[in-house]
Amino acid sequence: MYVVYGTFVKPSSPGGCLALAEQALAAQGLAIVKGADGVDFLVVGGNDLVTLTTVAVPQPGGTWMVVSASSPDANVATQARDVIRGMIETTPVA
Repeated sequence: MYVVYGTFVKPSSPGGCLALAEQALAAQGLAIVKGADGVDFLVVGGNDLVTLTTVAVPQPGGTWMVVSASSPDANVATQARDVIRGMIETTPVA
């Protein structure tokens, strides 16, 4: 099993960032296992090949995000992490 992760700070609320994470997973056709429900700071989803976990940590002036992906294939994990992270990082929060 390979696990890769990436972090970044987005100048948005944790709720907005997690909503983007859920939308990004859905846009890639991944099943949402644990959605952005406002109860905690976590979104989890994936398929038979990869599992993605996104965590939002409130910070002054923004949200520190962690996007991690795990898969038996290192390339699948890396690509999934990069795609989801990129979608969250570059999409404006409405």
